[in-house]
Order: sequence, then C-alpha cells, then structure tokens
Amino acid sequence: LFWVGVFSAGGMVDGYSAREDFISSLASRGSPVAGIGICALLASAVAHLAAGRAVQVGWHSRLSAWSLFAAFLAGTAVAAFRQSCPGGPAGCTPVGDWVDAVHWAGVGAYEVFALVAMVTLAVGAIRGPSPWPRWLGLVSLAAAVGSLVLLAQTNGNQPGLWQRLWLADNHTWLLLVAATATVHAGRAPFGGHRAARRS
Repeated sequence: LFWVGVFSAGGMVDGYSAREDFISSLASRGSPVAGIGICALLASAVAHLAAGRAVQVGWHSRLSAWSLFAAFLAGTAVAAFRQSCPGGPAGCTPVGDWVDAVHWAGVGAYEVFALVAMVTLAVGAIRGPSPWPRWLGLVSLAAAVGSLVLLAQTNGNQPGLWQRLWLADNHTWLLLVAATATVHAGRAPFGGHRAARRS
C-alpha cells in the first residue's frame, strides 16, 4: 500500500520528480495529494508494527520486536508531523519550523530503531544457534549496511531516488522477516518457543 500510494500520488502532482523530491513532501502541508501521502506513510508504519508482532510471536525476540514497535511509532510521527511545502511537493523547500524539526527527528529515530532490529537479528544468527535462520542474520547485516549507505546518499544529488532505494532496502528486509517469522510460528510445536533464546 505504501508504494501504491507513493507512485499514484507522485503522478498526480505537476513537476514532481521521483528522483529529486522526497516522498514525505507528498504528504506535506501544502500538498494537493496530502491525504494519499499521509496514508502511504501510515501504511509503512503499520507494516513495522505487524512485523514486530510476527517477530514476537514467532521468535520471542524482545529487542527486535520492540525496536520494530518503536519504528512504528517513529513512522507515525513522520506522518503526523508533516513538513511544510508552501509551494507544493515539487521542489519543496521546507519552512524550517518546529514541525519540520519533529518530522526529520522522526525520520532519524525510525532509522535508528530499524537498524537496531536488523543488527539484533544479524548478531543473534552469527554468534550461535538462534530461533531465526542464519541466512536471515546475514541478510539483516547486509540490509543494515545498505540502509546506512543509501540514507547517507539522500544528502547529495537525486535525493528522491536515493530515499526510495533506502526505503526499498528496509521494506524488503521487513517483508522477509515478517514472512519468515510467520512461517516459523506456524511450524513450531506448542510451547516450543520457551526454549528459544530471548534477545
């Protein structure tokens, strides 16, 4: 739903560039498609909440689960405290008020919590037996590195493109985690998680 909202909203705004403009500007104060943009951002936040629940039920990994819950809260803050784009989403230049500050703080907090969840799964799988598969730990490590690198690129040229690649990295990892945890929960015997290591 997030990506459907992003692509559909972006196509409705004259002059909006997926390469040059941030996704959050579609939900900004001053955007004609703010409703669609807000729903897209909330869909991303809820996906992290659902994945956190899957991790908690499937693997009982408290740190990963609560990090994803926190990422949900940060994502919700990003959607609620919308940046200001008086001239519209295309070529947005934020006013820089306190709402903008909270918005960008939410983005930073989201990334921190997402990285904690990724690194927790990576370390747990690499250091020894864990409820989740080793391959997912390696994927989580690669996703964490990719997430940091891609987010850093948003400060340069074509920030919209790099932001989309960053979120694609995070969302692909999230989908793999949620699916793997759900399958594991379905296969685990009753009470089998009690012996699982809690992270």
